[in-house]
Amino acid sequence: MKVLHKGLAANFFSLSLVQVANSVLPIITFPIVARIIGPDKFGAISFAGAAVTYFTLLINYGFDLSSTRTIAKNRDNAAVRDRVFSEVLFAKIFLLSISAILFLITLFTIPQFANEKKLLAFTFLSCFGAVITPNWFYQGMQELYRVAIFNFVSKLLFTVSILFVIREQKDYLLQPLILSISSIVVAAASFLWAIKKYEIKIYTVGMAEILRVLWREKTIFLSGVVISLYTTTNIIILGMVQTTRDVAFFSAASKMIIISQTLISTPLSLSLFPFIGESFGQGRLNGIERVKKITPFITVFTFLAGVAVWLFAPLIIRIFFGDAFQEATAVLRILSFVPLIIAMSDLLGIQTMINLDMDRPFFKITFIGAIFGLFLNFALSKYYGAEGTAWAWVLSEIVITFCMWLFLFSKKIQLFDPRYFRYTHFMEVARPFLSFVRNKVCKS
Repeated sequence: MKVLHKGLAANFFSLSLVQVANSVLPIITFPIVARIIGPDKFGAISFAGAAVTYFTLLINYGFDLSSTRTIAKNRDNAAVRDRVFSEVLFAKIFLLSISAILFLITLFTIPQFANEKKLLAFTFLSCFGAVITPNWFYQGMQELYRVAIFNFVSKLLFTVSILFVIREQKDYLLQPLILSISSIVVAAASFLWAIKKYEIKIYTVGMAEILRVLWREKTIFLSGVVISLYTTTNIIILGMVQTTRDVAFFSAASKMIIISQTLISTPLSLSLFPFIGESFGQGRLNGIERVKKITPFITVFTFLAGVAVWLFAPLIIRIFFGDAFQEATAVLRILSFVPLIIAMSDLLGIQTMINLDMDRPFFKITFIGAIFGLFLNFALSKYYGAEGTAWAWVLSEIVITFCMWLFLFSKKIQLFDPRYFRYTHFMEVARPFLSFVRNKVCKS
């Protein structure tokens, strides 16, 4: 029996393309823009992006996990697809309204926000794209290839436009504006394509039903909130206790880590979740066994990526950001193995605990990690600046990953099976990915 369905490899590379379009292409512009606008304005852009992430988190409300899981288990049920699609859409519209009110309040009351009103406003526009983007639906349907291509081409055009528009420091405001517009355009196109391709019928969802949906999915949402407390909040805390230059150095290093996650960890996680969810739907032991077989493949990929980042950190910073950002080198080395740690916690938490409906233990563990991370962020960022923030992130991820492993171990679930780390098993998992690449190369 094949270890991986051939569609998994296609979904992995399709999601890689989506991630390149959504993250790597904009990140490629950062080095050029950073040299033009300097560390101070670069830090301001990063601070604004981190602040708006909270509103995006509220709007998405964990639907990328909860609704993806539902669609993955009911892919052939049109009635369920229509119901879930409508519920998510109207729930997000409601959450956008709340986000807009909260945003306006913070914009005029918090000094760090009030000083950059236009920057924050342009960045917040991306929230409109978050409302209608149906990537969660495509993930559940395991059908991403065409959307990935369209997403890539559209984002590429807008990325190129940024490179032509930003010529001097005062143009820094245009970056978040163009990126927000691009996300809205791509989201709208993906939304219309989903309705047409799957013949989705959208019906009005009343407020009572919206509140029921939000209450039902609250655990996964709260888990996402607490995770952001030690990931996104680190930049906010750093910006409040240090200067925008410190924010710039940490952001420069973290964006290089995001590239690593974007190309490897994130596509693997998003493509595996519905695939593994389908396996768990066939039986608990079947799902666990599938995760065991995939674990070595992900471990090796992310470990090698971490080694490469650590070795070439000085060169990476110099090439991408220039000599003005050399202080970010130490930060990048501290963060180099974060994708590996996150990949392990993803296998333990998202792929296993969530698919086994262990939402509450998952939330409790991430909550513990968030509180620990907050404490470290305040303590280390204040005295050690960007490097302290980096260590706080690493240690928080380690604590969360260890707690997840300990919990599953107590339930007699052990995902790290030495048998599957053998070369023959590793190649059995890797073969569909290699075949997919070979077929694409031959066709081209």
